[in-house]
Formats: sequence, C-alpha cells, structure tokens
Amino acid sequence: MKENSVPFISTQVSSGEYYYLNLTPDKAAGEVVVCGGREQCSPSYRIERNSFRFFSIEFISSGRGKLIMNGKSHALRPGAIYCYGPRTRHVIETDPENPMLKHFVDFSGSALVELLKTTDFLKGSPLYVSRPFRIRSIFENLITTGNTESRNRDALCTLLLRQLILYADDTSMDPAAAFSPAWQTYLRCRQHIERNFLQIQTVSDAAAACFVDQAYLSRLFKRFADESPLQLLTRLKMGKAADLLSNRDLLIKQVAEEVGFADPYHFSRVFKRVYGIPPETFTQAARRRG
Repeated sequence: MKENSVPFISTQVSSGEYYYLNLTPDKAAGEVVVCGGREQCSPSYRIERNSFRFFSIEFISSGRGKLIMNGKSHALRPGAIYCYGPRTRHVIETDPENPMLKHFVDFSGSALVELLKTTDFLKGSPLYVSRPFRIRSIFENLITTGNTESRNRDALCTLLLRQLILYADDTSMDPAAAFSPAWQTYLRCRQHIERNFLQIQTVSDAAAACFVDQAYLSRLFKRFADESPLQLLTRLKMGKAADLLSNRDLLIKQVAEEVGFADPYHFSRVFKRVYGIPPETFTQAARRRG
C-alpha cells in the first residue's frame, strides 16, 4: 500500500518508510496496531488537527520542532516522545532550519488505552527519555516486523508497542535534565559516533572530534547509556562486519579494512569476542543459510 493512498499519512515529508497492518480496526478490539513508520519532515512541515482517528505515539529522533497540545506549547528535541488520542487537538511543526526525523505508531483498543493510563503519556505533554537510542531501536523493529509477512506479525507488533510504552515510561526523565548541556552533549557525541563509526579508530578520536575530553565522554555514557563509548563503537563496527560477511564475497582482511581495522588478526579477535565465533566460521554459516 502506498502512503499517498492513506489520507492521514502526511505528504509534508521528504522521505519515509511505513507499514500498514489494519486501517479499519474493529472498535471492540482490545489492542490493534494500525500502522506506523519513520518520516523525515520537510522544512515546511506543519500538521494541525482537531481530532484524529486513532491514538498515536510519536518520537523525535533528530531535529527540532514544536508541539502544541491542548493549547500548551512544548519544544521538541531528540528524545522527546508524546501521545495524542482521537479527541486531542494538536499542532506539530518542525524547525525549518533543523527539520525533524520522527517515528510514529498509530493504534487503537481499550486494553492499550488502559496501559497508557498507567503511565505519564496521557498527561498532555511530551516525555523526554534517557535511553532514546533504545526507543528508536524499538520503533525500527516495529517497521521491520510490520513489513515482514508472517502469521504472528500483528501480535509481535502489539508486543513491541507495549514494550515501547512501558520502556518510555520507565526511562522518562525530568524535562530540565533533558534540556541540560550534559544531555545535549551526550546526544551530539553519540550521533557523531553512529554516523562516523567506520572512520573512527578510537574513543579518543571520537572525543576529539566532538571537542570533549575522553574521560568526560565516558562519564556521559555512564550517566545516560547502557554501554560505554568503546562498547558502542565496537558494536557498530562488528554489526557492519557481520553484514558484510553475510552479504558480500569479501576476504576477512577486506572486511577488517572496511570497518577500520588495519590488523585482520585484531579484527578476528574482536569479532570472536562479540559473536562467540571467528569470522571464518560466521561466513561459512552465513553461506550455508544462503
């Protein structure tokens, strides 16, 4: 199904990826994931609604904007997540100089509404989560699962939505902390590592590129993340390496070079530490599956 055939999907986006499960849910159903996706807002993005057909949760992955809900204005920054329902008046507007990348999921059902009532989602203002990259991962998992044909797809998406609601509530923090210089520095540094991990050789390199001290970078990750900067860098590099080994006919030495390891033996040791098997064994298993 194309997004322009769904009337409530915005056309004010420069790119997007969507999934559609049930656009006409039974009103008596307890929990239904309707649709969802990821949207890169265009600089002129502005949505104003007096009502909406479903409940929706939206998450800001990058960029900035503004949310007006029930007459109150709220700044939107990375890590903001908010919910509106069928009777919630709202305006969502992006900063044209820094357009938002946002994820969303639309849903309905009394059981999910009851779950929302146990959280802070229905208080009429955004939550700011201390683990935004895990929230983003759940949204991305929803997109992947929603676009995978399987008999359990709807049930799996419902479980992911429940996980999203509960995890966002668990990791919500005081808005003052979300706008603190330390939090903004952490986000900036993490985004730099995620975007440039193939070129980054050491945590010291990452810290220098972000104009912070390496020890301070480590303290930021200890405060706001579930992993250290080195663990993040290693995980990203090894994830890319596994993808290359699975999908391309490359030598171990070539894969090592592509993910920033000059020494293929060092690469093999790190790969085995992360995945439990050496890259040669991983490649053989991947080819057998293919």
